[in-house]
Amino acid sequence: MDNRKKNGSRAVTTARSRNRAWVVWFCLLTVTLLVVSIAYTLLQPRHEVTHHSTQVVRLSPFRPVVGDVNDPERDDPDITVQQALVPGFQFRKGGYTLGGRVIDAQTGKSVPGAVVWIDPPVTTGRRSSLALHTVTDAQGNYQFAHLATGNYTIVASRYYITGDGHYYAERVFPRIGLISNRSGMVLSLTSIAAPGRRFIGTGQARNVILIDLRGFYAASLLDDPLLLNQTQNLRAFLRHANVARSIWQPYGWRPLDQYALLTGTYPAWATYDPWPHPVAWGLPDNIDTTYWFTGDRNTHLFGQESIFDVAKGYGMQTSVVAGGDYLLSDATTRNLDVLQRSRSFDSARWLSQMQDDVLAGSQQDSGFLLYAELAPLPVNAWNSSPDAQGDDYQQALLQADQTFGQLVSWLRGRGLLHDTLIALTTSQAQANHTDADNFYGMGSTGQGTSKQTLLALSGPGECATGAVSDVAQPGFVIAPEIMRTVGLPAPAESRFQRTTLFQRGSCI
Repeated sequence: MDNRKKNGSRAVTTARSRNRAWVVWFCLLTVTLLVVSIAYTLLQPRHEVTHHSTQVVRLSPFRPVVGDVNDPERDDPDITVQQALVPGFQFRKGGYTLGGRVIDAQTGKSVPGAVVWIDPPVTTGRRSSLALHTVTDAQGNYQFAHLATGNYTIVASRYYITGDGHYYAERVFPRIGLISNRSGMVLSLTSIAAPGRRFIGTGQARNVILIDLRGFYAASLLDDPLLLNQTQNLRAFLRHANVARSIWQPYGWRPLDQYALLTGTYPAWATYDPWPHPVAWGLPDNIDTTYWFTGDRNTHLFGQESIFDVAKGYGMQTSVVAGGDYLLSDATTRNLDVLQRSRSFDSARWLSQMQDDVLAGSQQDSGFLLYAELAPLPVNAWNSSPDAQGDDYQQALLQADQTFGQLVSWLRGRGLLHDTLIALTTSQAQANHTDADNFYGMGSTGQGTSKQTLLALSGPGECATGAVSDVAQPGFVIAPEIMRTVGLPAPAESRFQRTTLFQRGSCI
């Protein structure tokens, strides 16, 4: 019995061993077949199939950058004006960079604080754009980003007072091509006569007050017998002043003529009309009209040296009292100590502003330069006729005359007339030069009397008996003539560096 049990146990054990062996062999065979199958698949030659598919790539649209490249915020701390509109050649993404360094042409040293402008050249039949601007860093480096391909004009200058004591005259770099990123472009500028301590010679005025009698014909002061009662103080001033009676505004549009008045020039790199033989305004190409009327008054971002730059460089206080549409450009606001703008004219406020500036400036050893718009004629009344009795034109002219007389009396009472040059000019400058607009006719030059102005100078260095000149002169002579009278150089880019409208005297 026991033997049978033992034999049965051995048989079961043997069967189980055989089963396990078969399972092991089966697993090994399965693994072997799997490995062989994989190897066979890998070793077989491949037949590649190329699939041609069309993929639509959507490029992200270029978005304009508002403001200049260094200062994307609305208020630009590096320069005196805002970039009011967006230039058509700069984008938020993509495009190319253009940069380099501004250096002194003689020494090769870096020029920090230089203003660099970039703009496509003015081209016939092509809409003009705004200029971008930036300011060089402490190493003289500048850069513009996200620019479109094309040709550009680059302009650089510096009329800010810095530690090195130099100004740098504006220089134009035309036809700068851009087809890829461009770096290392060197702009060399020439140092001009460094401003310094002012020397006031014998018979020279210490202070300058330039009054722009805005909105009135020069002929109303000079020749119109029907306006004697409205111009008593102004005509009394003219009788004791040197007067150039035949000066003509260069363009006949207020922003440009005001720029020419304060700089003695106009930026040649941004205008098609060649000087001194200008094409009629807006003709034959309409470039001028297109350029200046695509933006508002804040778009005149040009950097020529102004009378403010000259005066400030020689230690004079500089200030402006003006209306709300006073031209805001780099040249007309840079190096200003005080700028007061009022939306509407009030004679009491105007006199108070003038007196404050005069009293502050008279404390300066080198004196002061004060430019003031005397403009009581409302904008909506500029077409008022000078011969309409009691109309807006005559009332405003009477108010201007009385306000001017009060200022002169106050200066006399303060004892300031003996060392202050008073310069008087006018600016009617209506937009259209037709017989209807030119109330006093087309004038001796045929340009229209709305473009006629005058320059009257009274004070130290000018004869009290009054000299009169009827020689026709462009408005570019006003800035250099005023600077010459007080012994200072003309603005660097002025069309006339030397003027001789009058022979200087020593009478007061």
